[in-house]
Amino acid sequence: MRRLLPSLTLFWRFFFGLLVAALLPLLVTWYVARSEASDKARQLAVDRLRIEAVRVAQRADAWLNLNYETLAEHADTIAIRSMLTELQKPVLVAIANHQPWTQLAFTVGPDGMSLTRSDNLAPIDYHERTYFKIAMAGQVMGQQMLISKTTNRPSWVVSVPVKDEQGKVLGVLAKTNGLNELTDLLANASKAEIGGESGRAILIAPDGKLAGLTGATFDKDLRDWTEHPLFQNRERTRGGVLEYDDCGPNAKAPFTCPNGTPVIAAVEPAKFGWLVAVQMDKAEALKSVAETDRTMSILLFVAVLLAAAFAAIFAPGLSRPLVRLTTIAEDMSRGHFDHEIPGTERRDEIGGLSRAIERMTRSLRLAMDRLTKSETV
Repeated sequence: MRRLLPSLTLFWRFFFGLLVAALLPLLVTWYVARSEASDKARQLAVDRLRIEAVRVAQRADAWLNLNYETLAEHADTIAIRSMLTELQKPVLVAIANHQPWTQLAFTVGPDGMSLTRSDNLAPIDYHERTYFKIAMAGQVMGQQMLISKTTNRPSWVVSVPVKDEQGKVLGVLAKTNGLNELTDLLANASKAEIGGESGRAILIAPDGKLAGLTGATFDKDLRDWTEHPLFQNRERTRGGVLEYDDCGPNAKAPFTCPNGTPVIAAVEPAKFGWLVAVQMDKAEALKSVAETDRTMSILLFVAVLLAAAFAAIFAPGLSRPLVRLTTIAEDMSRGHFDHEIPGTERRDEIGGLSRAIERMTRSLRLAMDRLTKSETV
């Protein structure tokens, strides 16, 4: 069968053999060191993300609890229980003014119509709102991500029941919170603490709606993240860490993209069913490894040049004597015994081969001389 590649001469065999012998240990060492460096860099990024995720979750817990406690405490006051507009109005205005993220504080009657509002707008029907139904049913707290009927912007509404002394539900006390303010308070505040250019904090409400995202602006649409990998895998993350391909802050369902950015995210549950995630690009997390790879590539290039130079210098010293001895053996087969055998003074295997050929030359010369004399006689 015809060979696909011509056989290599001794020079090239020695050359590539020396090259591999010089580079193989270096490549193995680099591979092992890179694997360890990559694992350490990833673990360092994961630890930092976990710490920040816990910090953001604690901040979110405090903020969520503050909103709930504010309503729960005021719902138990005589002014709110009275269900009289003239008594409720000052309380609602105080709530809205005291908390800058509160866009509206209001009470709702059993029929679903707003009774008293911190603003001066006309009553609005809220009977179809989930937060109203939950609170009106006597549950401790209702919440819903929605487009506000007042501001026409994405908002988070939290509500509590207003009960009399016998526990009868008289109505609902609620307030609307802007998502832009929520992002500024929780997500954007964590940007410097996360570190890196790609670090982002994400808050997802219990119904899968996006509540906060570092650098995002919530002006028109309510973003549904129920199919997002963070929400889909919130209960299946190993060690609270998830790796996935991020389609960008403006991506929509089904959140699959062929050219997504690989990210590492730390996921942490918060109060009232909320979810906090802190993530960064995987490339940035492994930036130190990439820099090491660049440095190592330069070193490998230099090592290849040095190893090639070394092989080019020493390979002829191994191949040339063997080629010369092969030529001498070829001439001997044609009856030429007057060659000077090189390398007989060497103390290695090539020297041994040279001396053996020298002895064989003498033996053949003597044999040929005897044969010539016998033919003459």
